Amino acid sequence: GGRLLRLLEAVAEDPHRPVGRVDVLAAGERERLLTEWNGAVSPGDRAAGTVQGRFAEQVARTPDAVALTAGDVRLTYRELDERANRLAHRLIALGVGPETRVAVLLERSAESVVSVLAVLKAGGAYVPLDPRYPLARLRLIMSQTAAAVLLTDRALRDTDIQHEARILVVDDTPGLADESAADPAVAGHPEQLAYIMYTSGSTGVPKGVGITHRDVVALALDSSWDGGNQERVLLHSPQAFDASTYETWVPLLRGGRIVVAPPGELDVRDLARIIAEEGITGLWLTAGLFRIIAEEWPECFAHVREVWSGGDVVPSASVRRVLEAAPGVVVGDGYGPTETTTFATRHLMRAEGGVPETVPIGRPLDDMRLYVLDDGLRLVPPGVAGELYIAGAGLARGYVDRPGATAERFVI
Repeated sequence: GGRLLRLLEAVAEDPHRPVGRVDVLAAGERERLLTEWNGAVSPGDRAAGTVQGRFAEQVARTPDAVALTAGDVRLTYRELDERANRLAHRLIALGVGPETRVAVLLERSAESVVSVLAVLKAGGAYVPLDPRYPLARLRLIMSQTAAAVLLTDRALRDTDIQHEARILVVDDTPGLADESAADPAVAGHPEQLAYIMYTSGSTGVPKGVGITHRDVVALALDSSWDGGNQERVLLHSPQAFDASTYETWVPLLRGGRIVVAPPGELDVRDLARIIAEEGITGLWLTAGLFRIIAEEWPECFAHVREVWSGGDVVPSASVRRVLEAAPGVVVGDGYGPTETTTFATRHLMRAEGGVPETVPIGRPLDDMRLYVLDDGLRLVPPGVAGELYIAGAGLARGYVDRPGATAERFVI
């Protein structure tokens, strides 16, 4: 067809040109690949500001709305703000400032949410540590990030992770309640680091991914979340897993409520019970968890408005089973490595729309772009295999203190 003609014309025009350098894309195809099939472009600078700045705006809008529940703990936006402010003032007194790295070693709890918010309010970047990580991995992260402060609690303070950081025990620090509840009002910038999250290390040594405030704000304010479905979001992922970015900042920057699951490993049956009993409206599940709950307890999604899954192939049979049991729910397949701030693409499925045999990763989020390129970084035509490249609003700054790895993976 047209591509063959373009190939023959190019060869006739320059017989010495390598075939791999012949552009067989028609103008219409190129436009479709570059524009039509990419994320919506937002008006203005949607992701301007800092995470704590956007949170402060939400506090001003809904100070008395519930921001977080965790067991018997219930905090309004004002209360969460004031608790984080007190801790932020203490962090500043310990020398935390712009991009100071602060490690957070806590079980999932109200205090873990207060802590990461406090780090940002002090100007720092939080480094979440999973208490279930092997000691060697925890020591590696502490060493690589050179964290200046370690936020932990009495239960975990003696974890032997060999570091030189100053320790602040959040539930055993005299005078913390006497710190100022006023916002420390530390100047911030959208390009500052918000957190450093480590890759799994499945392809070698784990790398710390530097995510900026702009990245987090772009995710939280993406139009995917419009419609009020994130009213009560379940925080059940480990804080060191990037799904926690969605579970924490999407509800908090949109006036929703975080429902913190109990600490520790959650049995799948317990998770299904929490989803039903807590009236969860939005949540993320790994593809494996989604499949098991879809098979065993699909009715737990009866009052859920939106459940996202990913991290692996989302089985279409599982999606159908959930939509049959809970026809009002929207099922989303979200794709994106840690380097793209949790999600780069999404595909949403509803009972009335049908489920494809193979669930696609879908289209890019707002202001994100996807390209399938060949070895020479040229666009390949639709239907031709290539490597997937991601660009745009949610792209990380790079691998922290790893310029070589950053240069290898992040193409300028």
